[in-house]
Amino acid sequence: MKKTKVERFIRDNRENFDQFEVPAGLWDKIDKGLGNLDTFPGETSFVEKKNIISFKQKYWAMAASLALLIGCFFVYNIGFKSQNTDKIIATVSPEYGDKMVQYASLIETKREEIRQIEAHDPVLYKEFSAEIENLNKDYQNLKAELPQTPNQEELVKAMIQNLQVQLDILNRQLSIIQKIKDYQNNPTRSI
Repeated sequence: MKKTKVERFIRDNRENFDQFEVPAGLWDKIDKGLGNLDTFPGETSFVEKKNIISFKQKYWAMAASLALLIGCFFVYNIGFKSQNTDKIIATVSPEYGDKMVQYASLIETKREEIRQIEAHDPVLYKEFSAEIENLNKDYQNLKAELPQTPNQEELVKAMIQNLQVQLDILNRQLSIIQKIKDYQNNPTRSI
């Protein structure tokens, strides 16, 4: 094997290297200065890292479990209660259920028509939608009360009446929108 220049230099100057003795206790000082050999200054040890990772894993596991629990609660309350409400309406009168579906469909169609003015006149749209949202909140409150009420038929009639009022208001709003469009197209004509 070929000797390198460094090896030759060490061999030739060995005596010069051996003249210096290591002071007593130097290795103890170095060992104390290093502390835990697993870490660098400012770094946590392997055991500490493991505990931190374990805590983070436990924290995320608890957070995920809580999120899953809340999700299940909402699915149960919204999904099953909605099905429960639909069953109650069907038992009160299938005719009422059909009317409610018909009104809900018409209301959604009318609301889509009104959403078209949002880009042209956001203030008017906001006012119109706020009016309908108030009625819709009342409807949702009635729907939530349905399973607990003793006179379910009267409550279902009130729900249908609420949907009819929503539909009436939406028709009036669409009529107003049409009059505004007509006026904008022909300003000499009175509203």
